[in-house]
Amino acid sequence: MKRYVLLFLLCLVFPLSGLAQPTMVELGLRGGMDGTSVQENYSVGEVYYLHNLPWRTELSPDVTLSTRLDTGVGYLEAASRSGAWVAVGVDAVLGMAGGLVELEAGFRPTWLSRHEFGEDDFGGAVQFSSHAGAALNLERVVLNYRYQHISNAGLYEENRGINLHLFGIGVRF
Repeated sequence: MKRYVLLFLLCLVFPLSGLAQPTMVELGLRGGMDGTSVQENYSVGEVYYLHNLPWRTELSPDVTLSTRLDTGVGYLEAASRSGAWVAVGVDAVLGMAGGLVELEAGFRPTWLSRHEFGEDDFGGAVQFSSHAGAALNLERVVLNYRYQHISNAGLYEENRGINLHLFGIGVRF
């Protein structure tokens, strides 16, 4: 299994197609709240940075499949306690309608500065985030939604995860 995960990550990072991809950088803000997976009520925010990676393929004239680096610095707040996170990972992006609409899925190893919030204990600092979402690309401004799950994948005895709904706005350069 580890071999397949490594192969998948290598395919995302290294080009498999001859199509060159113009440089895309996006900076933005996301905010939101928890889903139903926890006992406390959370407020969440993130400053994010996206940068396309070299791999891209054209599936049809208006549909592309590409990859990008996905980084973020965020915060969680619940039960009068707050903490920060730092996450770095990769996304697979399906661009449709000439890039107007994007569907994304990704994975980011995540570090939490605090792992206990009231009744919720996430086990430790090392976590893993997976997400799926959609974006509307209005030239330079991007509106996005992301459903994100953070948990420690069984690294610690406590393995309570959290599901998040994040809404964002970004600017592309």
